[in-house]
This record gives sequence, C-alpha cells and structure tokens, in this order.
Amino acid sequence: NVDMAVVEQRIQAAREEVERKAAQERQAFSLHNQRMQEELVSAKSMQDLLSRQNELLKDQLRESEQARDRADKVQQIEYVKNIIVKYLETNDRQMLPVLFTALHLSDNDQSRIRSGQEKGVLAWFK
Repeated sequence: NVDMAVVEQRIQAAREEVERKAAQERQAFSLHNQRMQEELVSAKSMQDLLSRQNELLKDQLRESEQARDRADKVQQIEYVKNIIVKYLETNDRQMLPVLFTALHLSDNDQSRIRSGQEKGVLAWFK
C-alpha cells in the first residue's frame, strides 16, 4: 500500500508538471499569436501607407511628364515660328525645306506650296 501511495503521488506530481508545462506553452503560444497579430496589423498599415505613397509618386511622375511634354511642344512651336518668321522676312526659298521638315509636311503638301509659289499665290507674303 505504501508503495502504491508513493506511485500515485509520483503520478499526480507528473500530471501536475505536465499541466503546468502545458499551461506555460499555451501562454507562450497565446503571447506569440498576439504579437503576430500586432505585426500583421502593422504590416497592413505599412502596406496601405506605401500604396498611397506609390499613387502619389505616380501622380507626380505623370504631372512631371506632362509638364515636360508641354515644354517640348512650346519649344517646337517656337522653332517653327522662327522658321516661318525668317521665311516671311527674307522670302528665301532655301528656308522651304527646313519649314517642310519642321511642319512634317507630306510630299503632296510640299508640291502644292511650290506650285502656289510658282503661280504667285503666295506673292502677298512679299
């Protein structure tokens, strides 16, 4: 009987130890789970922030490209204007190929202009 009581005590002590370790592991797992959830919330917040920043940067890039395109167009218009002014100022037919190129005129349009000059239609520019 005494031996049986000692065995039962040891069994009870082992059970208590297993339950205590299981409770510690559950507590550690619960704490780990809570930390992972907090990190997930933080990561989602960071993702939202980065997505908003990405959209803002895309908008800024689009605006910058549009501004550059407008500046290029203004520069092209200024170039064509200078060619036209020079041609009207001098009536120098050597300016025509430059003007044709700057205006990207088709062969047909170029022929029409040359024909008109020969007929005197553009004489009023003189």
